[in-house]
Parts: sequence; structure tokens; C-alpha cells
Amino acid sequence: MSTVPKERFTNQVVIITGASSGFGLAAAEAFYRQGARVVMAARDPKRLAQAAAGLRSRGGSEPLCLPCDVSKRDDVDKLVTEVIAHFGHIDILVNNAGSGLIAPIEAIRVEDAKTLFDTNFFGAVNCTQAVLPHLKKQRSGHIVNMSSVAGLRGIPNSSMYCASKAALLAFSDALRLEVKPHGIFVTTICPSRTNDTPFVEHAKKYGPVELYKVPGTLTTPMVVSALLQAIVHHQRTVIIPFHARLMHTLNKFAPRMVDRILYKNMPRLEVERPIP
Repeated sequence: MSTVPKERFTNQVVIITGASSGFGLAAAEAFYRQGARVVMAARDPKRLAQAAAGLRSRGGSEPLCLPCDVSKRDDVDKLVTEVIAHFGHIDILVNNAGSGLIAPIEAIRVEDAKTLFDTNFFGAVNCTQAVLPHLKKQRSGHIVNMSSVAGLRGIPNSSMYCASKAALLAFSDALRLEVKPHGIFVTTICPSRTNDTPFVEHAKKYGPVELYKVPGTLTTPMVVSALLQAIVHHQRTVIIPFHARLMHTLNKFAPRMVDRILYKNMPRLEVERPIP
């Protein structure tokens, strides 16, 4: 994979949701190193401030930190209004905010499923709708939606997470065609699991679980590098790493084989808080 030219994103205004940790924070750091004007958004003001402090210590332009719950449209509208007031335009939106939920379907509270969708799917919808008038007016821009390999193929004990990411994929495909006449690009990133973020631990809301074993080849820096490359080259969908692309291809032509593989290796979950 070729590298992104140094300062490729100089002076471009980039909004990143879920920027206080994980992929979001790593993406903020990467864009910052490339000379972008970074807008970091996340729900927790304290964690957001701590994350931004690390960027400020490296010099360069001051990152703009705006607390925002993407599931709340008022928060999102306020975020976009403040960004426009501060910078005058928006070039890139990275819809990264998300959460996980690992549990068998019969144990999942409907309220928890709705909360998951409010963040993973409707959060991206809220942000997209809020920035689109500005991107259309300037006839340029790029929207990146962070989906998952789980959105390409349902995985046992992750049904609601998979569904939310699959919805984001379908949304991205429709959006891509709608905004094409306005010079706006849409990219969907579908990474496999990484082991260097707290995402999985936070997803174990119903008790301990044995996860599917996957090759430990994917890291957060690799995901972020693929994200930046996708923007530079206007890529449609990025599936990483290789074993994820292989599973996706195999599922197209031999879905029952993938069924058998997943069933055989299905993690077992002990539910601590089952629904009565």
C-alpha cells in the first residue's frame, strides 16, 4: 500500500466522531500530522479534553474539541454550526462513533438494541444530514462511515451489532449515488476485530464471552492508514485485513461453508442478566 503524501490534508477541516479513544483518536492524530484542522467530537467532555491534550503537546494548529452525543440531533446540529462558525467550511466527516453489544439474541433488551442503533446507525445519519447542506453548497466533500466486517456477514452473539453495521453499509451505498452529482464522495471502512482498543471489553454488557479467534494481524494504525488512503483515492469500500476479504468472498460463493465455520467456532456466552 502506498503512503499518503506528507501534509496531504493541509488546512482541510475534518470532523471525527467518537474521537476520544480507539479508531477515532488514532484518526484524529493521523489527520493532525497531515496538517488538517481537526474537529474532535465525543460524548464525554473529560475524556475528550484528555485526548486533545495529547495532540496539542505536539504543536501545530489547535484541535477543536466539541462534546457531542451523535444520537441527539440537537447536539449534532450544534456541533456543525460551531464548526462552520469557527472554520467556515467542512471537508471531511468521519462517522466513527459506535458501540458494541455481545449477547445471544434472546437475552438482548429491546432498549439496549435501540440505544445501539441510535449511536451506530442513526448517529451517522444525524451527522450526515447536518453536514450535507454545507458540502452541497461548496460542491465538494468526503463522508467516511466506519462499518465493520460484521456488517457484511452476521456473526452469532453479535446480531444487533451486525444489523446496525449492515444498515450503515446500505445507507452508504444509497448515499453515495445521491450525493455524486454534488462532487461528494462516500467511503465505507469495514475492519475486522483489532486487539489494541477497549471496544470489545465495552461490548460485553451481558457477561463474559469467548470471542471468535481471528488472526492477530490487524492493528488500529493499519485501519487508520487504510482510511486515509481511501479518502485520497476515493475508494468505495475498504475491507481489511486479508482474512476478512477472504471471508467476504467465500460468503458470496459458499455461504453454507461459512455457516459451518462460524457455527463450529461459535463463542459461548454466559448471560448474567437475562430478560425475565
